[in-house]
This record gives sequence, structure tokens and C-alpha cells, in this order.
Amino acid sequence: MVRFALLATAHREEQMGIVRRRRTGAALDFHQLREYQDGDVLSRVDWKATARRNQLISRDYEEARNQTVLLVPDCGHRLRTMDGEVTQFDHCLNAMLLLAYMALRQGDEAGVLGFGGVERWLKPVKGAHSMPRILNHLYDYQPSEEPGDFTEAAQRIMLQQRRRALVVFLTNLRSEDASHVIKAARLLKRRHLVMVASLKEMDLEEAAATPVATQSQALAYGALCAYFQERQSLVQILRKQGVHVVDDTAKNLPIALANAYLDLKASGAL
Repeated sequence: MVRFALLATAHREEQMGIVRRRRTGAALDFHQLREYQDGDVLSRVDWKATARRNQLISRDYEEARNQTVLLVPDCGHRLRTMDGEVTQFDHCLNAMLLLAYMALRQGDEAGVLGFGGVERWLKPVKGAHSMPRILNHLYDYQPSEEPGDFTEAAQRIMLQQRRRALVVFLTNLRSEDASHVIKAARLLKRRHLVMVASLKEMDLEEAAATPVATQSQALAYGALCAYFQERQSLVQILRKQGVHVVDDTAKNLPIALANAYLDLKASGAL
């Protein structure tokens, strides 16, 4: 968060891998008038202002604000596994915090609903000054030994969050989760936009890249390939259901999730 804040101050977010995209048909709000620049489309020229100032003036727009991002961490047993020096849950927490910070800086509001052992609710807050409230709410979240029930979480979201929001589940997808996640997504899509951020296990990625030299290693590699194939099939099924999926390792997940959020804002989907 600190690194992003420093780079954002210097307008160098791209150094973290965060890319701001402008897309045709995006939901934009008027921001300001400015002098015409080469490459500006004529449809954005303000002809009244141009006549008053006797020079070409363009209208500048920014992405729509006052939208809602609801972070839904899976606090169940799925994320108890260690990934490096910390748990997978802590890696997801890092991604959540960066996304919340970006949303607040964008003029959106961010809230939290935990499920799977930690069933707590933080009503969406707005403004960069609200980041400490999110930190204070999340500081003692821990993964439990209970299973996370996606459908129950979706029902709670529908009761708590009446306004349309981007609902972001943070978990580690398994093939057995397919029916539960799809059922939850169908319920939420009646009102909300749904995204699933799934953490890939770095240990498994490294194991799959290890050269095979023995029969036992070949068997292990085959099992890994089957696991990855099942996981990819689940991702494809969710995407066909209209669910936005970010599936990446702990190192890349925060930036991938941030870019997915910016893409949705730029597309006007939110």
C-alpha cells in the first residue's frame, strides 16, 4: 500500500504493473475543460468554450465514482496452508488491502464481509481517510478450521448490501467448489457484479516446473497436471457463468486483482 501510494503520488503506478486503460463506451463523468491536444477526438471538443476563448477546448472525463467494492475473504480452512513465510490467507489479505486502498482513492467505497469462521461485516466506507477503519476491522482476521460456505455468504451479502456492488471473493478454488460457487454467483448476479480472486499455490507451480527424472516424480507430475486441468476447467465454467475470475500466485495476485478492478471500471460494467 505504501509503495503504491508513493508511486501514485508521482503518477507512476505502472511501475508496479498497474495499468489504467481507457475503453470506448466506458462509464465516464465530466472532470474538467482543458486545451485541445493532438489526438483528441472531435466529439469531445466543447464548441461553446472554444468560441468564448477563441481556441480549441476539449472536455476531459474521468471514470465514474461513488461505486461500491465489497471484499469477501474466505476465512475457512482453504487458505490455512503456508505459501512461503506466511499463510495463503495473509497473501489474500495483502491483495484485499491494495484493492480497498485503490477503490477509496478512485472515489469508490469499500466494505468487508467475512465468511467461513469469521462472519463479520463492515459497512462500505468512502474516502482515503477511511482506510484505517478497514485496517482496524481486518487486523485480527484469521483462517479457521471451518469450511467456507459460498452460498451462505451470498445470502448474507444480498441481505446486507442492497446497492449494486462489485463483490470480490478471495479464496483458493477447488474443483469440488464448482456447484457452490456457481449457485452463489447466480444469486448475487441478480443485483451485483461478481469476481472470484483465487490464489495459486506457488509450491505446486514450482514443483510442476521441476524436471522429471524418476517414476515417482512422473506420477507426481501427472497428478499435478490433472489438478491444474481441473482448476482451469472450473475457471472456464465460472467465466461462462458471467463470473470474473483472477487466478494467480501470491506474488502477482494483488496487481492482477487491481488491474481487473480498473478494467471493470474502464469498461463501464460496474
